[in-house]
Amino acid sequence: MLLRSKMNDLIFYFKFSARTIRLKNKHNRTFAFLNFTRMWHKCALLFLILLCSVLTPPRVLAQYESAPESYYLHQQLLNSVQFTEDQSSILTGRWLFYPQQLIQEPSAVLASNTVELPASFKDLMGNANTYGTFIGHFQIPKEFLGRRIAIWIPNQYGAYRVFLNGDPLVRVGTVGVDASHHQTENAPRIAYFVPESEYFTLTIQASSFQSLQGGLKNPMKIGLARTINQQYQRLMMSIAMICGAVLGIGLFTLMFSAFSLANGGKTKRIFIFGLFIVFLALHNLFSAPYAYTTFLNLSWSWGIRLEYLFSFLAILFFLSYMFLLSSRYLHRWVYSAAMLLLSFNIGVTLWAEPTIFQQLAFYSSFFFVLILANFAYGFYQTLHSGEHYSRINFWAVIILCGTFIHDFLLMLNLVNSIHLSFISTSVYALLIMFQQARNYAYHNLRIERLNQKLIHLNSSLDLKVQERTEQLSLLNEKLEIQIKTDALTGAYNRRALNEEIQRLYFETLQSKRHIVVFAMLDVDYFKKYNDHYGHLKGDQILQNLVKVLQDALPKNAFVARYGGEEFAILLHDIPQPAIAPLMQKVLQAVRHAAFEHLAREDRKQYVTLSMGVAWMTREQAYTHVDDFMKAADVHLYQAKLAGRDQVVIQT
Repeated sequence: MLLRSKMNDLIFYFKFSARTIRLKNKHNRTFAFLNFTRMWHKCALLFLILLCSVLTPPRVLAQYESAPESYYLHQQLLNSVQFTEDQSSILTGRWLFYPQQLIQEPSAVLASNTVELPASFKDLMGNANTYGTFIGHFQIPKEFLGRRIAIWIPNQYGAYRVFLNGDPLVRVGTVGVDASHHQTENAPRIAYFVPESEYFTLTIQASSFQSLQGGLKNPMKIGLARTINQQYQRLMMSIAMICGAVLGIGLFTLMFSAFSLANGGKTKRIFIFGLFIVFLALHNLFSAPYAYTTFLNLSWSWGIRLEYLFSFLAILFFLSYMFLLSSRYLHRWVYSAAMLLLSFNIGVTLWAEPTIFQQLAFYSSFFFVLILANFAYGFYQTLHSGEHYSRINFWAVIILCGTFIHDFLLMLNLVNSIHLSFISTSVYALLIMFQQARNYAYHNLRIERLNQKLIHLNSSLDLKVQERTEQLSLLNEKLEIQIKTDALTGAYNRRALNEEIQRLYFETLQSKRHIVVFAMLDVDYFKKYNDHYGHLKGDQILQNLVKVLQDALPKNAFVARYGGEEFAILLHDIPQPAIAPLMQKVLQAVRHAAFEHLAREDRKQYVTLSMGVAWMTREQAYTHVDDFMKAADVHLYQAKLAGRDQVVIQT
């Protein structure tokens, strides 16, 4: 195994050194020939050693195997990176830059420059639309050999391919030599490898044809995979938490103002502010470091397009909020011109390529100098006149405007700094909501104190109103009962019957399993009963019959006096085969009561009933409720013609 390891080291030494010797000494062919001769002798010797060890199990090489140590010791541009168990390191240092070349290994023939990263194409070549290769040699601490190492590459404005020791490691977008072969993807990536040597070579091919920056503008980090993953997760979680908090504040403000507007409140300005906060949160989510890429699979063009759209919408609603706050801060003509300019930018952003709407946004930014001047003049007037103003809002607006300008210039590569809008806008939203919460708490406390005084003054009146209300409720309940109840029998009256049958009729039309039964009842020979026993006795018979009916029927049955000696029964949700037995039970209960009736024309000497029954479902429905009632009345007439004391049911 030791011999094989030596052999591999020499092979790599030959692989890298031979190319370097050949290129650097191309004018001294004799020297090159001697060196190549020595190298081939060594290779022949190693080949014999390999043949002698074929019976030994083969050694599994690392996925990204580096050149031998001697190759790196001769490198002048060797960068040492120091990281620990819990700390990562910036992957900076001196790199070889090959402009407008896409190679995987160092070349002594091609022209190169020594550069320090991070740097953009515009800084290196004066042009953002180009391509090139960066090659760097690095040394890591020996104690991390054999452990999983990660390289965190943040979003870069373009496309790139990364090679480790000549082997592909990670790619973002499609690297090309012109715009037709190039495809941008603005997203962060983390690459992993397990080193077997403390030395390694990184090659980064980069191109940019759809951005105003390009190159490797943002610094890369290297460290243990566990450490890099934790740092990345902490960053994304913090962004998600802050964006979620700001978005929650915006949605709460929108709902609060919407409910207030629905009830006649004057909260239009608060509603506009809520829209500003919502789009501010979305802007922070879609701006650097582009946290949306962790959960959305969007193309770069749409990602940058949404970033600009949310920025424009946030600015639009912020200016609208300031205009509604006071026309002194933003003149009507300035506000109208800003709205037209922002609307035009939004339209172009939706349909044009990134380079077009980025350039348009850059030129449009000069108009905001006028807006800032208007802000400054409005604040000066407020301070000079001694009017009351919110200091929190005053300083928050100043900071917000300053950071918007700073980040816009940074995005256009006009300043060298870091993004501040994410922090400042989040702080601005929290400050404004702090102010709104404080004002709301103050007004709420003031209203609560006034309410307590009012409650104390009206406590006696409330007691009297409560007593009168209870009395009125009792009277209303009694009146409702009297309105729906027959005064003689205690059953429901005709009015209540009409309401109930209408309700059950329409419920049946809307339900498949619903059934309603309507029965018409008439006391047989009741006129002769009154003539024979008197009207007072006849009234008692009607009262007794209602009690018999209520006892014989289910509790949910609706018993009503239809008029005179006629009664009606409403039933629902009973099986159709159970209708006939139930009605026979009612007739039998009346017979069993044996109320005396000696004035009948037939041979019976007790009170009986004749009954006609109709029923319906949604499938077997009547066109109108009157037809339903008329059907039961027709069956009642048939029962009387058939000899009374019986029931006729719809078939």
